Amino acid sequence: MYGTVITFCEANASITKDLPNFIPNLAVLKETNAAIQIIGEQQKVNYSGITKNKQQLKQQLIQLSSDNARKLVAFAKFNGNQQLLGEVGYSETDFKRFSDHSIKDYALIIYDRIQPIVALLKLYGITAETQATFMNAINGYISTLGTPRMGATLKRQATKQLEFLFNTGNRALDKMDTAIGIIRLSQPNFYVGYKSIRKIIGIRVNKLAVKGKTIDAATGDPLQGVSVRIILNESNAFKRASADILKKSAKKGGFNIKSLPTGTYLMQFAKAGYLEKRMEINVNEGELTKIKAVLEKSLS
Repeated sequence: MYGTVITFCEANASITKDLPNFIPNLAVLKETNAAIQIIGEQQKVNYSGITKNKQQLKQQLIQLSSDNARKLVAFAKFNGNQQLLGEVGYSETDFKRFSDHSIKDYALIIYDRIQPIVALLKLYGITAETQATFMNAINGYISTLGTPRMGATLKRQATKQLEFLFNTGNRALDKMDTAIGIIRLSQPNFYVGYKSIRKIIGIRVNKLAVKGKTIDAATGDPLQGVSVRIILNESNAFKRASADILKKSAKKGGFNIKSLPTGTYLMQFAKAGYLEKRMEINVNEGELTKIKAVLEKSLS
C-alpha cells in the first residue's frame, strides 16, 4: 500500500533530499513495505505436512537465532542494559544443545526482545525486514514439530507482525507529511501530487473491513436489530477494550464495519429472545472479512 508514495518520492528526490528527517523516514517506509510483502507471501504458504526438511530448517533457525542473539548482546553491552544481556546471551552451541521445542521457544524470546527496539538496531544489521525473515524461519521450523492448532498460531503471529509493520509505516508517513508541508508554497506541483497520493492511501485505509449478516437459526430469515459488538481479543481472553465498536443489524440482517487495524477480534451478537453468540475473527488491513452470525432462540 505504500509503494506509490515511495515511487513518487524517489522520482522527486531532488526536491525531497534536503527536507529535515525526510530521507530516514522514507527509508523506514521502504523497509516496512518490503517486510509487509514478505509476510503477505508467507501467509499464503501451506505449512501442513512439511517434515522432510526439518534438519535444514532447524539449522537455519539456529544460525539466525544465534546471530541475532550476538547482535543483541553487543547492543546490550554498549548500552549498559544488563537485563537484556541476561535474557539473550545464547550461543550457537547453546541452541544445538536445546531440545527441538526449546529451540523454538528461545528463538521467540530473541524475536520478542528485538521487536520493541528494532528501530534502534539498524546499525547492528537488524531491521523490520530481517525480523520478518526471522519469523518466517521460526514459523517454518514450528511447522515440522506437529504443534496442535499450528495453523491458527501461525496466522496470529503473522497478524501481529503486520499490525506492528503498518503502525511503523504510518508513523513514518506522518513524519514525511510534516516535512512536505515545509515546501507547500515553494514546490506547489510536487505538494499537490504528494497529497493526492496520500489521499488515495487514506481512502484505502478507511475501506470496508467487515461485512456481516445476522440470521435466525430456525427459519434462516435475516434478523434485524441485533446488537453487534466488536472488541480486541487479547491473548485469546475475552477482555473488553476501551473503545468497543457497536452496531445494529439492518432490516435485512446486514451490518458493516470500516477501518479496523490488523488484529484478532471478538464479536458479540445479542438480541432479546435469542442466545448471545460470540465468534473470533481475524482482520488484515486492506482486506474484506465476511462473516455470518446464526442466532438461536432462547428457551426461557
